[in-house]
Amino acid sequence: MKILATIDFSITSENILKITKTYAKKMGAEVFLMHAEPSQTDLEQEESDTKPESMRLKKDAQALERAGVKVTPVFLQGPVCETILAKAIELEADLIITGSHGHGRGSCKSPVGHISECLLLRSNIPVLVVPIG
Repeated sequence: MKILATIDFSITSENILKITKTYAKKMGAEVFLMHAEPSQTDLEQEESDTKPESMRLKKDAQALERAGVKVTPVFLQGPVCETILAKAIELEADLIITGSHGHGRGSCKSPVGHISECLLLRSNIPVLVVPIG
């Protein structure tokens, strides 16, 4: 089994990591821990390995690994929802785990943010949405 877990380093990310660890251990799943962000202009591009987000992603992946989970960090840039969906298809993921809200501009009054909503509406792969807090 393959799980694609998406994090954006918002307050929901810690819960996503906990739930991902639980699911992976119970199902013997391989985890692909992904951070996707919108593409930047060529002038703002940094090497992905040196970006603070990439370094944090690796640190979070190492924590899952120490807990006995097989994990691969994935850092990608592009339209976030489309990038996540494309990677899930490429990996042949069995489950996508994402947060209900992150750094998006949506209101916390709505049940899910715009990325979660996009994944729920467009994915043929089951999506587990982790609530805030």
